[in-house]
Amino acid sequence: MNLVSLKSVIISASLICISLPSMAQISPVAASIAVLHLPGPQKTKQQNLVIKSAQQASSRAQSQYGGKVLRVQSSQVNGNPGYRVKLLSNDGVVFYASVNAVTGAVSRN
Repeated sequence: MNLVSLKSVIISASLICISLPSMAQISPVAASIAVLHLPGPQKTKQQNLVIKSAQQASSRAQSQYGGKVLRVQSSQVNGNPGYRVKLLSNDGVVFYASVNAVTGAVSRN
């Protein structure tokens, strides 16, 4: 959080203390600390992932296409969380495979 944002939070907390009678006894500093430590928005939808790690994604891609895994990175696959796996085929061709973490589907790009 930068200094400008922090000042805005403290000013907002001070206004809350002034405007709400129930919080009138809380100092602006205490209110700003309380505001800073509020939990963020809760995720409403928990996705059950078939593929839970980069290791699982690389194993799935390698078992489907063979070759050597060069790199794995997380990415979006058809709007779902997933992985992009860079592979080197047995005949020397470099290609990518996408692994959808929700469905487990693997596709060659």
